[in-house]
Amino acid sequence: MGWVYAFPVIVLSGMMLGALGLLLSVHVRQLENFAGTMNFVIFPMFFLSPALYPLWKLEESGATAIHLIAQWNPFTHAVEAIRFALYGQLASRSVVIVLVCLAAFFFLAVRGYDPQRGFSKRGGKPD
Repeated sequence: MGWVYAFPVIVLSGMMLGALGLLLSVHVRQLENFAGTMNFVIFPMFFLSPALYPLWKLEESGATAIHLIAQWNPFTHAVEAIRFALYGQLASRSVVIVLVCLAAFFFLAVRGYDPQRGFSKRGGKPD
């Protein structure tokens, strides 16, 4: 039954990470650099989240700096929301943070989008 609760949270988390990807793609000028940029963003977000090690264990083990960074990590709240949803519980704080990050990333991506970037200055033809 946990999958029924977790599915909307997984979709919401995916949309947040997709909006983050859009935000980064707006500022990356070459397609070849996008994969490297995503790796420099996604991997630290993943490793500084409770995806591999529970957040409360970080605090308990004395890793206070990592625990503090993990609390500000949007990926942390996506993982926590999914984890709680699988147990049939609602982590409302995490869901709200994921929603706010989704809205902020998407808004910033839309603001930074330049439709003329793909056109050359000579004749308006695509590059």
